[in-house]
Amino acid sequence: MADATAAALAAARELLAADLQELGAALRLGLEAHGPASEAQEFISRWELHSRALLDAVDSTESGLEGAAATVAAEFLHPVLHPLLNGASASVHPGLSAQALVTAKSTLLCCSFEGSTCFVGPLAFSVLDVFLNEQLDPQTRSAAAELLICVLGVSDCVASLLAAPWPDADGIVGALIAAAKRRGQLQQDNAFAALAALVKADAATAERATSPEAGLLPIAVERIQSVAADGAKSLAGRSFFGPLRLLWALTSAAPCRARGRVMVSPGVAGAAADLLMALSAAERAAQADGQQAACQHAEVASQSLAVLSNLMSADRFTYVRAFDALTRSGALPRVLALLRSPSKAVRSAASFCIARFADEEIGRVALFKVPGVASELAGALRRAYEDGDDPTQTQSYAAFVLSLLLQRSEGRRVGAALARAAAAEGSASSLLGALTGMIEASVPDRGDGAAGHTEAQWTMCYTGVVVLNGIASASTAPEQLRALRRVPLLAEACVGALRYWLTADGDHNMSSILNLVFVVSVMAGFDSKQVGRRGAPPAAATADTAAARAELRAAPGLGAALQGFFDRPPAANAEFATIAAFPAKWLLSLPELKAPAAAGGRSAAAQPLVPEAGGSSSSSSRADGSGPSSSGGGGDGGGSGSAAGSSSGAEAAARPRACGECGKSATAEAPLLRCVGCKAQFYCGEACALRHWPSHRAACKAARRVCQPTGAACEAARAARKAARKAAAQRS
Repeated sequence: MADATAAALAAARELLAADLQELGAALRLGLEAHGPASEAQEFISRWELHSRALLDAVDSTESGLEGAAATVAAEFLHPVLHPLLNGASASVHPGLSAQALVTAKSTLLCCSFEGSTCFVGPLAFSVLDVFLNEQLDPQTRSAAAELLICVLGVSDCVASLLAAPWPDADGIVGALIAAAKRRGQLQQDNAFAALAALVKADAATAERATSPEAGLLPIAVERIQSVAADGAKSLAGRSFFGPLRLLWALTSAAPCRARGRVMVSPGVAGAAADLLMALSAAERAAQADGQQAACQHAEVASQSLAVLSNLMSADRFTYVRAFDALTRSGALPRVLALLRSPSKAVRSAASFCIARFADEEIGRVALFKVPGVASELAGALRRAYEDGDDPTQTQSYAAFVLSLLLQRSEGRRVGAALARAAAAEGSASSLLGALTGMIEASVPDRGDGAAGHTEAQWTMCYTGVVVLNGIASASTAPEQLRALRRVPLLAEACVGALRYWLTADGDHNMSSILNLVFVVSVMAGFDSKQVGRRGAPPAAATADTAAARAELRAAPGLGAALQGFFDRPPAANAEFATIAAFPAKWLLSLPELKAPAAAGGRSAAAQPLVPEAGGSSSSSSRADGSGPSSSGGGGDGGGSGSAAGSSSGAEAAARPRACGECGKSATAEAPLLRCVGCKAQFYCGEACALRHWPSHRAACKAARRVCQPTGAACEAARAARKAARKAAAQRS
């Protein structure tokens, strides 16, 4: 990004130096021919002094001119060039004024004049006077229009210009509307562009420009259609297009009523789609001549895409209009192709347009019919990541569309294609790198006092992890899963995101959590075969799963947060229990999370310890194991708990009573507590039980297996309870 900015500023400096040289030569010829020699020489001397100071200021800075350096530029523009930038001077010295306008524009491109309304406002007024003067030649008027549009981009300049008195009673806006209605092609287009700059900053101008009385909208649509029909000929050398710029400004930034008029105006969507197709033809023609037209037409392409996106974002009615325009004209594949544009702005606009197109089911169906749609979207992810683009732009939009395609019935082939591509790229995959960056950027930096996440952050997490889910689900070959698991930064991002979104506020977080649970479990070693091996301990970490296991170990509180979902009421937890329960339980069984599963949805290590009562208790000695002494945790449970042991009272009394972790003996004030699983190990507290569990786990499991009640004993106990209930009923 910094390199691109530096290159742009270097090009602007070179342009300014060339323009100053040409203007200097024109000044000498023009002034010496039309004025007294002494006055001409004085003006030229002053111009040379200021122009030299301007170039020195430009060469001494690595960024746009600001502060004192911008003052140098203002002193050059205001007292030196300003006398040449008005209608009277242009009538006397048209060639000189045209060159002065060009030089003023190149100066503005190198400078920052924010807050300089006192200088830029009068400059805009003078330049507007030149542009609207129909007696001047087209070259001078066009140069004035380009400078005017550049000046109107300065903050508060529009307000200053609109407040200035205008000779005509219709005012400045009325004069520009009248110019936009005159059929003069270039000057007509420039008038539309000037109005676009005004409507972005002034609601009253937007209201007036879209009014039926002004009648500008049909003219703008007709003009766009005309240029699209002419194709390469009309687009040659065009860096911007006024009528399109006006529609873009109105659909993007105008007040609701003005924007609504544009949305329902006939032909807007079709004109934008036709212009995209004309740009495609113009680029093919330029490439045949050995030229590059893509960047030259970047603004026209991105604004056409933005108009279509704005229509699809408004409501169902305008969406259908844009959908029809894109599908009937054949422009949809063209939009996908623009994901490969060398222009970052075009790539972002194309990805956003496709995302809005995919919002509706008919759009997703149409996208699936375009050959190579998944490859184009994956390629957009890679390029944006490699170029260092903002992940909230192209990457997030492309991942959003991929996530929608993956969730369709035909989506598995998309996931399979992505899995093959990621495996082919290996652990340095830019596709996985892009997804990693999105998921990582979705978690707010809690160290800076941030209060929460934005909608864009949630979208990045959700779309990124859904794409990962699709890749993981479709990864059938070992090398495909290996490519996913052997990316340490991806494991770190996913575990960090799971830890954050488990505790973040918001009901819609569940969709991210469900996908993250599955992806993290797969990266840690979970696979579909685990479903058939319930109760079996998870395999030890391997070279493939080491990264994810290490991140789980280094994520304090993750196990407790994940366990919290099992403690929720069933009605509030239905989605989690249906989709993520098994991979979540598998994760909790990992020693890295230190949360083995136990009965009732609680980890055994998290259960409270109960004071040892000195021998067996009636509640824990039931033959069917239904009392508090039963482990309830299956083969993996363990921890500290109930009073009675599985050994006889005599055996228990014969053993020394000491904590299995720290060795402390029981006292009257601090009785020892028993392990809930084997009933044979004692602890002085919960902390010791947790610390000792990794060493005690194997022995605890073995003891529980030995002490499991037999089937006959269970049957006898059930019969005894049944008889007791029957007798009690008869007595009552």
